[in-house]
Amino acid sequence: MTESSEKAKKTEATTESATYKGMLSEVENLVKEVGQPDLDLDDMVTKIERGYNLIKAMRTRLETTKQKVEQLRLDFE
Repeated sequence: MTESSEKAKKTEATTESATYKGMLSEVENLVKEVGQPDLDLDDMVTKIERGYNLIKAMRTRLETTKQKVEQLRLDFE
């Protein structure tokens, strides 16, 4: 593997990690916002929907990562 392809993979992994952390942060903020007593009902539903969509994307990302790690483990046995 060339140095540039290794660097590209590290950058991609860092970006994926940052994106995951960003999604987690957004979910945490949505939870706080939904708990506000003066939040409009329609806004609440929109925020809850966004939260569930983020959680679904995060689960998919975790499953993909789990499969990659398992494949690495198998490759190095």
